[in-house]
Amino acid sequence: MSHLPPADTAQSFLRVFEPLSRTLENPVALGFLGLAAFFVVRSVVASYSKGPEPFSMKGVQQASVPAQRDFTPRELAAFDGKDESTPLYIAVKGTVYDVSKSRGFYGPGGAYANFSGRDASRGLAVSSFGTEVLADLDGPIDTLDDLDKTEIDSLDEWATFFAGKYVPVGRLVNPPEVAAAASESKKEA
Repeated sequence: MSHLPPADTAQSFLRVFEPLSRTLENPVALGFLGLAAFFVVRSVVASYSKGPEPFSMKGVQQASVPAQRDFTPRELAAFDGKDESTPLYIAVKGTVYDVSKSRGFYGPGGAYANFSGRDASRGLAVSSFGTEVLADLDGPIDTLDDLDKTEIDSLDEWATFFAGKYVPVGRLVNPPEVAAAASESKKEA
C-alpha cells in the first residue's frame, strides 16, 4: 500500500498554487508582492513598537550658568588649562566660552591647545593653529578687519558651533590702557 495521495488530489493541490507560480514568474507582479509584504511587516513591527517616550522635565536639573564677566586678553590667559583646577576658556568673536568639557581638544597637548586661554577668532577664521595668529596679550583685541568673506564665513560657522556647544562665561575686552589710548585718539581726531 502506498502512502501517496491519489493523482487527482495532487493535481488539485498544484492548481491551487498555479496563480502563485505565475505571479512569481512576472517581475512586475513580484515587485508589487514584495512592496505589499514590506508594508505588512512594517505595520506589524510598528504596532509592537512603543515609540518615543514623551518629553518630561522630571529628573532634569537646571545647569548652573556661571556669572558673566569681562576678560582682558591677559586675564583670559589664566584659563589656559595648564592648571587642572581652573576652567578652560576660549574667546571667539568677543565671547568667552567655557570649553572645559573638551579638555582633550583644548587642553595641553590637544589639537587646539594654542587657543586655550586666548582669542581664537583669527586662527579659526584662517584655519591656522599656529601661534602667529594669536594677538599680543597686552595689545588691542584683534579687530579682524583684514579677513576676506570666506574667512568671515568660516569664523561665523565656528562662532555658531561654540554658541551651540559651550556655555558663554563672559566677553573679551581691551585692557584698560589700550581702551584709554583708543578713547584719546578718538578725541584728537
